[in-house]
Amino acid sequence: MKSKTFLLSLCLLLLAAAGQTFAQLLAAPQVDAERRVTFKIQAPDAKDVRVINLSDSAAMGAKEYVLVKGADGVWSGVTNPCRPGFHYYELSIDGFRCSDPASQAYFGWGKWCSGLEVPGEGLDFYRAQNTPRGEVRFHWYFSKTTGALRKCLIYTPPDYDKNLTTRYPVLYLQHGAGESELGWTMQGKVNVILDNLIAAGKAKPMLIVMDNGYAAKAGAENPHRPRGEDNAFADLVVKELVPMIDANYRTLNDRNNRAIAGLSMGAGQALNIGLSNPDLFASVGAFSGGLWRFDINTSFNGLFKDAAKFNETYRLFWFGCGDLDGGFAGMQTFHNALEKQGIKHIWFPGPGSHEWQVWRQHIYEFAQVLFR
Repeated sequence: MKSKTFLLSLCLLLLAAAGQTFAQLLAAPQVDAERRVTFKIQAPDAKDVRVINLSDSAAMGAKEYVLVKGADGVWSGVTNPCRPGFHYYELSIDGFRCSDPASQAYFGWGKWCSGLEVPGEGLDFYRAQNTPRGEVRFHWYFSKTTGALRKCLIYTPPDYDKNLTTRYPVLYLQHGAGESELGWTMQGKVNVILDNLIAAGKAKPMLIVMDNGYAAKAGAENPHRPRGEDNAFADLVVKELVPMIDANYRTLNDRNNRAIAGLSMGAGQALNIGLSNPDLFASVGAFSGGLWRFDINTSFNGLFKDAAKFNETYRLFWFGCGDLDGGFAGMQTFHNALEKQGIKHIWFPGPGSHEWQVWRQHIYEFAQVLFR
């Protein structure tokens, strides 16, 4: 018995040692005080290894970096200073594109990618603080719209399971093209942002529902990424998602306590759904999207022609964009047109490109005025 115990202990020690070595080989990219990133890739048989920046060139200092092979077979390199925030990247090993095994995987660009978080000053609003934590729950359901099993993510505020008689307003929050319902929590850190805001008394406790923006009709040409009329996401939200959330969670189920917002593609979806269903939504937010082409008299079925009616119908109409975004000029023009028309709204121009750092700032600002 003692010999068996000794052998078991020895095996556990060897496994632990092997695990430690494995972890060291796969050390995550390191960011220094000047926001330069050091990459180390174990690929002794490779002839060429590169880091490919999937964001704009300024995000990681260059579009790609060629790594140098050391005598130990490890390829390494240091980037130029990077912009603070979250950036997608991937590796090219002898021309084969792949994720970095040392990185957390994030679903973006229509596939699982590596992601890099570059810290910066003044960004505590999305860093976890020593405050009460909410939960992010997976809710699986069978959709009649798509004829398939789906899941949505639901953020519940810290006291949701304590104050069992309290009901909460609901924000339906959408991701961008090529991303998924995971984006707002994994890349966007929305749950951390809301925890911090609620703890500081800067935002009302709320539920946040995040579903996949692709809802393919039966027979869609591309069921994984349906476009146009093949994407029945609006029907899914109105006919299935809102009633399901109200039936299964303690919501304040009136239009004044229901909002919809999104980024990029999700901004367009939020505008189309929110502005077409005033009986369901009294607040709408659009982050970096959905407003590239606009006519005050015809867009959204002429909704903006009657300023008095619009202002009476919607409690909050909020939109923002980064000044390096290709759509910034269009959204600035939209703001000017609404201002001239007398449409009440909040326009939030700020620094940044078409990126998660901008959208983190957007949800931080939007949440503070939502349901107020």
